[in-house]
Amino acid sequence: MITVLEKPIPFGGGIPLSPNKEISLEQPLIKAKLPSLIIIPLRQHIGLSALPIVNVGDEVLKGQIIAKEQGSISAPVHASTSGIIKDIAEHLMPNPSGAMSPCIVIEADGQDKWIENRTPIVDFYSLSPVKIQQKILEAGIVGLGGAGFPSAVKIIPGFNLDIELLILNAAECEPYISCDETLIRHYANDVIAGVEILAHALQVDECVFAIEDNKTEAINALQEALDSNAKMDIKLRLVSSLYPAGGEKQLIKSITGIEVAAEGLPVDVGVVCYNVGTAVAVKKAIIDDEPLISRIVTISGPGINQARNLEVLLGTPMNEVIEQCGGYNEQYEYLIMGGPMMGFRLFDDDVPVIKTTNCLLAVDSQFNNSKTEESPCIRCDECAPVCPVKLQPQQLHWHSKEFNTDRLLDYHLFDCIECGCCSYVCPSHISLVDEYRLSKNRIWDSRRNQLEAAQNKQRYLNKQQRTEQQKLAKRNKHSMVVEKHANDESALKKKQDDITAAVNRVKAKRKNKNN
Repeated sequence: MITVLEKPIPFGGGIPLSPNKEISLEQPLIKAKLPSLIIIPLRQHIGLSALPIVNVGDEVLKGQIIAKEQGSISAPVHASTSGIIKDIAEHLMPNPSGAMSPCIVIEADGQDKWIENRTPIVDFYSLSPVKIQQKILEAGIVGLGGAGFPSAVKIIPGFNLDIELLILNAAECEPYISCDETLIRHYANDVIAGVEILAHALQVDECVFAIEDNKTEAINALQEALDSNAKMDIKLRLVSSLYPAGGEKQLIKSITGIEVAAEGLPVDVGVVCYNVGTAVAVKKAIIDDEPLISRIVTISGPGINQARNLEVLLGTPMNEVIEQCGGYNEQYEYLIMGGPMMGFRLFDDDVPVIKTTNCLLAVDSQFNNSKTEESPCIRCDECAPVCPVKLQPQQLHWHSKEFNTDRLLDYHLFDCIECGCCSYVCPSHISLVDEYRLSKNRIWDSRRNQLEAAQNKQRYLNKQQRTEQQKLAKRNKHSMVVEKHANDESALKKKQDDITAAVNRVKAKRKNKNN
């Protein structure tokens, strides 16, 4: 039985950071302008890419599915406006490597015309959990807090595990990012509706909103919506604004006192967590019958002229979003997608806004001391106390340098949530998180290579087996032919012998008759 604490407890580790959210919250939320081109990547989520089901030249409507999910961990994508499919090809993606990825490009017709025959459902309690899970999958909803995990997958455990608690993550602890706070201020009732849908799908009776204690206006909006519209008991818990209070495992520890085991998942302790943006997307999918085609994005940083939050259609080029915020100023040097702690630098702003784009930061070279020269580790151990997962960053640093996989796994590399606390306090300015990400990628690559090698070996062995079977079948066939031929010859010889014997008998009979 999970007990929700009356007063959240400290999760351990973390660092105090200046929020820097006021500059983007001063401006009202507005919808971004409709772009002339929409670029829809086929992979905007954790898991396998979606598969296109449209062709170049096809006309599409807003909300129309244009690529289907494949496999159990995947999500479909939809047209975020009406227009014509101009291209299906590789395009620059918003990622730290500047790599390209398959995209569907839509030339907008300016009409923004929706698909027909949408079927809104007001009484979602009339739907079974299976039906809700299916509709969430069909709507292409993924975690909007940044991870991009397909949301429908989290509902599946509710069918076969005892899920006791649903936590709505509204902490939004990283500096500058204010999209979730903006969403709560403007759509608090939609947040509540989405929570109740998720609770029904997961069959849980207890829900908790976790929000940082410094978000006064959002807290008031949420409390008012809970008091006036909530149809179930939903608790509101204020958590510390210490970064990273919004980490999944940190929230669970703060709210329940329960620690999720190393390399474990929240479902292991009977908890499921969703971001508040995801909850609103679920409300739109079920009640309004709208797929995930837009999201709120924070545009901020010292290099932008007018920081604000915009509701942006997915696939909108980021440079067009920046233009609607007054463009860059003289301080701008590069763009970060995400926050200053966990975000990553983009090599180009001609990339699309995707489902996991929560923030765009226009910054200069002095931002977070990005040009400070790195020096060797002095073994000060300042990184360990701030780690919210209780890892040993210094040990991970040394083993990352040597790429000692066994030791990295011994020190629970994959429990690292890449919050950046260790890098932030490091007096040697070592990019520890970048090292850990690189090590994770190398281990994943190694595992993929091992899996591919094993698969290739198995394919080779299977081919050898098929070849041997074919040879054996050929030999058997040849033996059967030889045996049949021999049998045929034997039968022919016997027949010939029988004929000869018969002829001899006739001759003998005639001879006897003549005598």
